[in-house]
Amino acid sequence: MADHKNIKIERPHFKNLDGLRFFAALSVFIFHFVNELKTISPEVTETKLYKSLTIITSKGTLGVNLFFVLSGFLITYLILFEIKSKGTFNLKHFLIRRTLRIWPLYYFIVLIGFVIFPLIFNDYHTTHQWINYVFFLANFDEIANGANDSINFLTSPWSVAVEEQFYLFWGVMFFILSTFFYKKKLSTLKIPIIIGFLILITLIFRQTVSKSQYHTLSALPDLLIGAGLGYLYMINSKWLYKIMSMSKFKIIGIYILGTLLILFDYQIFHGHLIVFERYLIALFFTFIILDQISFKNSFYQIEKIKGTKYLGQMSYGLYMYHLVVIFVLEKLIDFSALSPFLALPIFLVLSVIITFLVSLASYKWLEKPFLSMKRRFI
Repeated sequence: MADHKNIKIERPHFKNLDGLRFFAALSVFIFHFVNELKTISPEVTETKLYKSLTIITSKGTLGVNLFFVLSGFLITYLILFEIKSKGTFNLKHFLIRRTLRIWPLYYFIVLIGFVIFPLIFNDYHTTHQWINYVFFLANFDEIANGANDSINFLTSPWSVAVEEQFYLFWGVMFFILSTFFYKKKLSTLKIPIIIGFLILITLIFRQTVSKSQYHTLSALPDLLIGAGLGYLYMINSKWLYKIMSMSKFKIIGIYILGTLLILFDYQIFHGHLIVFERYLIALFFTFIILDQISFKNSFYQIEKIKGTKYLGQMSYGLYMYHLVVIFVLEKLIDFSALSPFLALPIFLVLSVIITFLVSLASYKWLEKPFLSMKRRFI
């Protein structure tokens, strides 16, 4: 009998999801860029065109939700793939892989925020607490200090902190389940029951305690719903197969309904109903993920857009650096001295080009060397 522990398995890669990551990062960038126009050119923000534009760009924050759903799906699927292929789950290797992917860039941003910038800019100050960032509690720090801090590039790490908390919890949980309860069938792990129970907890929490998007339990639904998709996809669910076999007409219809749900969420969800918004949007995002990886009549494959796979590989950097770049530009250039017709295009071009170049350099010289080490822990 083959020794599962010595089997080298080829981990699956869903190429179109790189493109989804890029568009998630891009949507967050657009949201923050448009929001910063209040500082660059206050008179422009009073126009009807700007106010109309913000109706759409304000949805850019959902890029973070998409990141969460993607993470929940991929992490759960890969853990289950390892359990099914090897018969065990190596928690140590899992945490090392997550560390190599997350920590280098995350802590570089922390270093910028709490060490480098205070040395460069004399008027720089922040109410954020470095200790919370060091221990991946940035989301709770954002709840306590974010509203009072003008250094908004320290906002981005909050979502990374939530993911890191989830990875630790999810990894430990699967290690316990696979060690003590796994009996060659993934169904014995009772993953749907666990996910359903945790979703119920988040629903009660968001209804009775806090609706803050930064709280771990408020963000958890996206990760859990993504995790549910990862489980169903791994076990080749017949129910999921029916969805993947839908006609293009039905697929387009769901895309239209999902888009309307996002655009008119404030009209649809209000009062106590607001707590259900996140769950339904997360379900729509799982539909998009399925469309990208396995639909027979796919609406549109992101890989057809040249460059999105490459940009997707840099999406972590694009997400983490764009606010740093915007902050530096606002420090170095007095945009208020320029006319709006000159200030806005300069601000846009510089923000895009510099963010791309910084993210490219970061991926090549900071992230990639660590990522190349992950193969040792598969």
